[in-house]
Amino acid sequence: SPGKETEKRNNAAFFQILISFYICSEFHEHGAYLVDSLWAVAGSELRDWETMTALLLGEGEQWMCWVGGGPGCWLSL
Repeated sequence: SPGKETEKRNNAAFFQILISFYICSEFHEHGAYLVDSLWAVAGSELRDWETMTALLLGEGEQWMCWVGGGPGCWLSL
């Protein structure tokens, strides 16, 4: 449905920003703290397993092209 696709795109953009921040910051050892601090305000995005799985598996070339840290960065978070 169009609403589901919009939500998926919005969540993918959220993950793009989150991963970019994680990669660009100097706090790579503290990924768990980053996720914990966002849990209360972005829990629904962080629980979007379908979008995260699609990004991790690289479903569609556009999903993985921006992940400079690669899948290891995803797994760290």
